[in-house]
Amino acid sequence: RVKRNSSAALFALFFVGLVYLWIAIRAENPAGGQDSWNHYLYARWSVKHPLLLLDLWGKPFFTVLAMPLAQLGIKAVYLLNVLATLGTAWICYLTGRKLALRNPWLLVILFGFQPVVTANVFSALTEPTNALVLAYVIYLFVSDRYVLGFFCASFLPIIRTEGIVILLSLIPFVWLKRQWSKLPILFSGTVIYAIFAGFISGKWNYFIAENPYFKHEASGKFDPGSGDFMHYIQNHQHITGVWVSILLVGAWLLILKYGLGRIRKKTPDEMSQFALWLLWPVFLGYFLAHSTIWYLGAMGSHGLIRVFFVVSPVVAILAHFVIHRLMNLDISLLTRGTKIVTVLGCFMLTFPGAGLPYPWQNKPVIPAYPGKPQLLSALQYIQSQHLEKNILVHQFPEINVWQNLDPFVTGSDLSKYHTFYIWSIDTRPGQDWMPDSTVVIWDNFHARRDGPMPLQTIQSMKQYQELKYFPSKIDTIYDVRVFLKVLKSN
Repeated sequence: RVKRNSSAALFALFFVGLVYLWIAIRAENPAGGQDSWNHYLYARWSVKHPLLLLDLWGKPFFTVLAMPLAQLGIKAVYLLNVLATLGTAWICYLTGRKLALRNPWLLVILFGFQPVVTANVFSALTEPTNALVLAYVIYLFVSDRYVLGFFCASFLPIIRTEGIVILLSLIPFVWLKRQWSKLPILFSGTVIYAIFAGFISGKWNYFIAENPYFKHEASGKFDPGSGDFMHYIQNHQHITGVWVSILLVGAWLLILKYGLGRIRKKTPDEMSQFALWLLWPVFLGYFLAHSTIWYLGAMGSHGLIRVFFVVSPVVAILAHFVIHRLMNLDISLLTRGTKIVTVLGCFMLTFPGAGLPYPWQNKPVIPAYPGKPQLLSALQYIQSQHLEKNILVHQFPEINVWQNLDPFVTGSDLSKYHTFYIWSIDTRPGQDWMPDSTVVIWDNFHARRDGPMPLQTIQSMKQYQELKYFPSKIDTIYDVRVFLKVLKSN
């Protein structure tokens, strides 16, 4: 009989929650940089622009979920992700109980202190809520609730695009459980979304045509870079952490052993079957997909590590299989030692792995953007010149958050607009349609890279007069300049 360990699980959840609270109090910025600001903006302004609820760049599931909270400010969305992460930890624990794992409370630690989780929990990113849904889907499968499990899983591709990979990775489990008749349910959520989006937008291929990753790939104009196929393995200490990585290797060896045993017709084991046909296909499918697109430089990968937050619940359960086997040896010293190593090891390794200082170190957590002082100075200068009501052009979504500006206005009536991004400026001679008195905040990094607007280009446009220059004391890439459009383009 396996102990429920509910008190230990609650204490572990409280411990993990305290660490997240410390991060939230000390953080100078959300994790994820501009992506966090952008996802918040989608949720914030979807009330005014309902079509944003369908937008695949904003991620429909997250936008719908965050929309009511976003009206209270971005901190409410941070809270949503913290609660989603703690909820995922609890579901991992419940799954461990269903699987009759020894000391299932350790799953709260194994998930909650993975560096990729600790590094990104304080954010407005979409990975935490995706992990929550995936953890719930696994719990439903363990509970033999296949219809609801398949239905919830069917929405994964509209939660994040790589949900397509996860859906396909579930097919071996469908085969194992002989659930072929329910296979259409596995794709029902995506089909429902595609039909609804097609009806609203008039584009019946909306799911493909409006997917930002597919669009960038088709255009051939976006270069996200590329790298080593082993990139994510080489960065395991920043994703799963060293101790969980060791356990993951052990879990792989155990499943290989079990697979060989099954080939020799040995008696199947329910727990190992679950790992072999569900957990490992999901994790390996996800890992191979991201490794491949980063190697090929495709689909806007950028080699981002945070994407593995999505499958961190799967990693935690796989890692616990090894702990379960060790504890089944019923050596009390080994059992106690495994608990201590897991708790202390995960806790001590999560901070350096996540790029965070330890709580007892007096250092900033998730430091602010180094160019923030120049941006704030530019905004103060604009206000001092009584230009704050003019149209503001820039390349920083956080400015729209700070100033509560709506970047999603559409139509030809320029009087309804308050802000544009710099890439909206038409640099061709005689084609600049920006109104007179438009204010431009130009910076030497985002405006130049994402605009793309080199300094020489905007300086060559005679209708833009440079009003103020705010040099950075750190690096020239953080320099900021303020321009004012004073003449119509000829």
